[in-house]
Order: sequence, then C-alpha cells, then structure tokens
Amino acid sequence: MDPILAVRQFLSRPALARGRKRLIVACSGGADSVALLHAAASAGKALGWQVAVLHCQHGLRGRASQADADSVAQHCADLDLPLRIFEARLGRGAGVEERAREWRRQCYAKAAAETGSNLVLLAHHARDQAETLLLNLVRGSGPAGAAAMLDWAPLQPGPGPRLGRPFLGLEPAALRRWLRHRGLAWREDASNLDQRLARNRIRLAVLPLLESINPKAVDHLAAYARGQASAKHAAPLERGLGLDRGARHRVSALLLRGQGSTDLGHGKRLEVSNGNARIWMANPAVQALSLGAFEWGPGWRFSLKPGVPTARKLKQGRSYWFSRDLLKAEPRWRACGEGQRMRPFGLDGSRLCRDLLAEAGVPAWQREAWPLLETKDGNLALPGVRRGQGYEAKAGEDALELRWRAPSGALLDKHSLK
Repeated sequence: MDPILAVRQFLSRPALARGRKRLIVACSGGADSVALLHAAASAGKALGWQVAVLHCQHGLRGRASQADADSVAQHCADLDLPLRIFEARLGRGAGVEERAREWRRQCYAKAAAETGSNLVLLAHHARDQAETLLLNLVRGSGPAGAAAMLDWAPLQPGPGPRLGRPFLGLEPAALRRWLRHRGLAWREDASNLDQRLARNRIRLAVLPLLESINPKAVDHLAAYARGQASAKHAAPLERGLGLDRGARHRVSALLLRGQGSTDLGHGKRLEVSNGNARIWMANPAVQALSLGAFEWGPGWRFSLKPGVPTARKLKQGRSYWFSRDLLKAEPRWRACGEGQRMRPFGLDGSRLCRDLLAEAGVPAWQREAWPLLETKDGNLALPGVRRGQGYEAKAGEDALELRWRAPSGALLDKHSLK
C-alpha cells in the first residue's frame, strides 16, 4: 500500500471524524519516520489536518544525533511544517532503551499539550510489530502481549491524546523504495546494528532465520498480532462483564472504529461516541403479570403466588403483598424508562420513578431498564426499591405475594426468591 494512502485511511476512521484536527508526527530522521512525515503532510493537508513535527534528540550518538536533528529540520522546512525539538542526555548503560522510550512518551505528551493536538503518529511498521511480538512472547507475555503494538492506543492512561501507527501493515523495504522514488533522503542509525540489544538480535538474526523457513514469516507474525488486538482492547470489559469470545471480537472491532454500538449479550450493549463509552441495558418488552414463576428482561425472575400475610410479613419488604383484585387491573411489567411516576406507599403525592431509583442507590446505567409494575390504574412497584399505593393487602386475608430475584450485578440481589 502507498504510504500516503495508509495515512489517509488511518485519518479517515470514524473515531477521528470529530474533534480537533491537529496531529504531531514523531520523526527521528530514519527512513520510516521520514516516509511518515511526508505521507502525513500530504494526506493531512488533503483532509484538513494541521500537522506539526517533533524530534527527540537523545544525545547518545554525539555529532550523529545533531545531524539527525538537522536532517529533520530540513525536511520540515521543505514542507513548511513547524518543528519542536526535545533534547536530553540520557547516557548509556543498563535500561537505556526503556529510559529513552519513557522520555519520548513524555515528549509526545508535552508536544500534544503545547499544540492542542489529539493524535501523535509513530512510524512503526510490520517488522517492528513482528519484533515486538517475539520479544513479548520470549519474555512470557500473555494474550495482551501477543497483540504487540496497537495501531490506535492511548498515549497515557485515561482520556487525552492517542498514539497512531498507520504503517503497521507496511514493510520497511517498501517505505524505502517509496522514498527513493521521490528523491527523499534519510539518516541511518548505526546503533541499530548493535547486537547487544535484544531487539537488534531479533531484527538481525531471528527474523532472517524465520524468513529462511517462510519468506512471509514477518507478514504472518504481524497478522497474528493484529488478530490478538481484541485481547488488549476488550480485556477490562471481559473481566468486568464476562464477555464471550464473540462479544470480545465485536468490542474490539467497535473500539477500533471508535463510533457506534454493539451487543454484549445478556441484554447489554456497548456504545462508543466521541471518545466516550457507556454500557446500557436494552429495554425488555412489556410482559403481563400472572400467577406462577417467570422471567423478565435480562436476568430478573419473579414469582406471584396466593397466600395469607401476617401483619409482620406486610412490613418486611422482602416481598410485596397485593389484594387479589390486582389481577383484574391488567398488571404488566415494563422498563422504567423516562417520565414514569409512582405514588409511593406511605407518602403524599407522586414521584418520578427514576428519582426513587437514584435515592435507593441504583446506578444510572441500571435505572432505565429497571422493572416497573404498572396497571390500568397506575404504577404499583419498583422491585427492591419502592411499592406504590393501590391494591394493598390486609393481614389475615387472601392475597397475592410478589417475590423477585435481581440479575447478577444489580444493586438489590438481597431481595431473592425463596
């Protein structure tokens, strides 16, 4: 794929359709980042993006580091793009790669804040992806590590700028051919040949060996990591909601799109919009109330049985007692929804059902789908929260007892069927 087309497709994803169209290209001066710089300048301009550039000068290679910065500055001058250069003296020694990586991320965050950008583009490509996958696996990583690098990921925990990697499906050889065709120069980093570094050993020894077995080894490794992205995207939701394999894949696809909704199962849906996500319960259908045990909505179980309550049972609140005339009032269950009101038993006037749920501590995302017992004469009960006025039972007389069991995760599981 042409690098400009790769960047154009990346910037056209729905997750970036709204918000500020300002991005930063991280450019080291090497072939991959120079290709990204020129591709982003072209595609970004066509799509109405403001493009800025940053360069991190680690100071690890003396004069060569300064020559890298000068090269990046020349490319930016040719493209008329603003450049921000960060300088540091990290020093060699143990952990230099990790220290350099962490410092670069700090630079990305600072540059994004200074420019008001919501996206930082990095030039990682398919071979980088294959290297990262192998490094993670030999270090004992699980499924999330097998996803290697995501093409769309948060720069820091929580909301804020994102990291974008449009080239994860491209080979570096193709990027260099593209640069040569356009007459664009780049810098070579001699430290990439230092086999004391684990990543370089994989790049220079392991990957060529694997390619001698299968010339498409790098492509297959990168594709495998791409397929594992669902584990990294959906892991928090999977733990919290018990998602099955199909739901994990749907969630992953939705998060990559950045806009829309998908079914999570058990009456739940995930909705993503403008960088925000919410989980909501699909409203169940209206269902008539009758004698016996039955289920309603996502996980609620009810039982309506004849009985004779004592004065003590009428006050317990673990079940609701109604006169036998209830069945003549066409009782039915429906989702609470908006605007529903009820006259709470023992109180004057009516109240919004959603307010009663809120006062009981029911989370906002559960209120809309909370079961509401209604009749032709008005609303009678929010199970586990409040019962309304009307059709009251009397101690020592034939009546109907309503019991319930809330679904797992609902606030009021303690009100259970016996």
